Amino acid sequence: MGEQEPQGQQIHFELPVELATGVYANYALVHHSTEHEITIDFCQLSNMPPTSEGGSVARIVARVHIARTFVTPLLQAISTNAFRQEDTLRNLGEGEPDGPSNE
Repeated sequence: MGEQEPQGQQIHFELPVELATGVYANYALVHHSTEHEITIDFCQLSNMPPTSEGGSVARIVARVHIARTFVTPLLQAISTNAFRQEDTLRNLGEGEPDGPSNE
């Protein structure tokens, strides 16, 4: 996953056309589907007024089942990527080339 690939094995990624545009999610539910799997429901939390019961509407746009053993490497990859993006944005803000001017 991420930058490291298993030793001695080459992985070729294939993106099906129907998934190429992706979906937007701004909310997620995480729950155990079995003792060996975790399910993540990615949702779009609506900006619409609350329902008559007083709650917001969250439409599930993707459901992913993952092995429990995959959770730690996934969290590490997300964390690494987020920190790199923060560093890049901070450097751009401090006047790095192609960044905003400090004048």
